[in-house]
Amino acid sequence: MSLGGGRESNRAADGLRAVEEFWKVKLPDTFRNLYLHYTQPFIAPCEFFTLEGIASGAGRSYGLLPQFVPFGRAVGEGGLYGFYITPDTVRGYWPILYWNEDEQCLRPAASDIDAFLRNCMLVARYETETEGDLDDDPASLFDNDEQRAVFRTLLLGTESISEAQIFGVLPRNDTELHELLLRLDPTDASSLCYLGCVRRARGDLQRALDFFHRAVEVTPWFGDSSYLLADTYRELEDNGRAILGWWSVVKSLLPLCTRTWEWDLGAEHPEADIYEVAADALRQFEPEVGFDIKSSSLWRVVVRDDPYDPDVRENYADALLAGDDLDGAEREYLNALSLSSSEKRAQPARIYAALVDIYERQGRFRDASFARFDSKLPRSAQ
Repeated sequence: MSLGGGRESNRAADGLRAVEEFWKVKLPDTFRNLYLHYTQPFIAPCEFFTLEGIASGAGRSYGLLPQFVPFGRAVGEGGLYGFYITPDTVRGYWPILYWNEDEQCLRPAASDIDAFLRNCMLVARYETETEGDLDDDPASLFDNDEQRAVFRTLLLGTESISEAQIFGVLPRNDTELHELLLRLDPTDASSLCYLGCVRRARGDLQRALDFFHRAVEVTPWFGDSSYLLADTYRELEDNGRAILGWWSVVKSLLPLCTRTWEWDLGAEHPEADIYEVAADALRQFEPEVGFDIKSSSLWRVVVRDDPYDPDVRENYADALLAGDDLDGAEREYLNALSLSSSEKRAQPARIYAALVDIYERQGRFRDASFARFDSKLPRSAQ
């Protein structure tokens, strides 16, 4: 796993330059150092792609969000890990997302690459151990020397996080695991949502709201955070705030909303796309929806029309583009692309061309480059 001599180090440096050229970004130091120290990084459950693979488009696929930049495969899960790079993210501190290839949706995995590596190490140990190991003999805890070496080489000393927090006594259950993950990464949206659902299941709705509000704050682009917040306000019969939360969901990108079964919402909760449930809730509570929301053209798309019709989304994007609303047009073209990417017709090609035009007009040449690259890939058979 470790690099050998100077020749291998030079090859890694060349590979990193190729990745930076392909991604059109300056890589975070920890990501660079990972490949400068290890030829084939594997931090369970993430099997990182080779630098040569990344620089040639490993993990990219037709219809993928240009802002999602894959760097590795989730072993045993059938998905990918990658950076989420947008104009709003701080350079080098990009959120890490997990792409569920089966469900075709993205969800947060960590707030940055350092947090991601720590989380992988801790979760891998937790999932390896049994409760019997923890109760009978703490000294027998899983001890991965290679992952300890990675931690000491790349992470120890960079933040006020000790080796004992990662490789010490493990949490006893999933709740304690997410509490520890949140202490290690206070902006871990997945843990915030998980712990909010735990509090909600216990009947502590006010504390649940604290977690969900924080999740919305750190990941305003993740539809699930807004949905969990809205659904808790619904349970509290605060319909005004619930409506605002549902409206935030339908303003999200479709691929950035998952499914209700990802969260502990109770046996009577509908099992469906979170985006769909939010749109249905807006229809149900329409008499209480304010004029400012109803007067939006998006209201017609998600409530009056079919929000899962790619033609509806593309036509709406065209109208927004004609009105010079580039951000709104980008959102709707991406929604249309996610809904039509597997279809053997001309629509996705038009959408890619429109996205490239928007990105170039905004000076977002990395996104334009990925949109061009992805548009030439084979389409999914789905």
